[in-house]
Amino acid sequence: MLRNSRPLIATAVALVALACTGCAGSSNDAVGEPEILRGDWVLVQASDAAGEISLGDARVTLGFHEATGGVAACNSYSATVEGGPGEISVTDVVQTEMACVPVDNMLVEARYLSAFARSTEAEYLGSGLILTGNHIELKFEPDTGAGVQPTLVPTDPDKPVTGCGGDADTVDPDYVCPQ
Repeated sequence: MLRNSRPLIATAVALVALACTGCAGSSNDAVGEPEILRGDWVLVQASDAAGEISLGDARVTLGFHEATGGVAACNSYSATVEGGPGEISVTDVVQTEMACVPVDNMLVEARYLSAFARSTEAEYLGSGLILTGNHIELKFEPDTGAGVQPTLVPTDPDKPVTGCGGDADTVDPDYVCPQ
């Protein structure tokens, strides 16, 4: 009797192993894996300790890919963001140093980058992303690529902008040089 049950036992073990493999899911499944911050976002509403940050026509983006960064109304920026959704830590925020027109966008940029650097929580809400911290709320929607690029001018007007006939200052690689 034992002799005849060996193939049956081997088959049962193989079926259990196969069933467990299906339960574990593939490495691409979100089931059982922690959710991470990802995607491209555009800022639609912002506030800090001083109150609402009036975005006007400023376009502020944030992308979570191999690197985290975007355009902060005028300049490109990058940062290290650890954690999330939930608690996050934002460090090493760096940016290019171009002036831009209208000048109001520079104020939006300064306040946004300060608030972004002090963000301590991130959560998905519906189709949006919200970053919060002490007196900080940054609301983002998915970035569909729409919007107007800022008008960039070099910090030193005698130096041409990269991609516009020279290699002095660095700008957002998506910036289209004036014709």
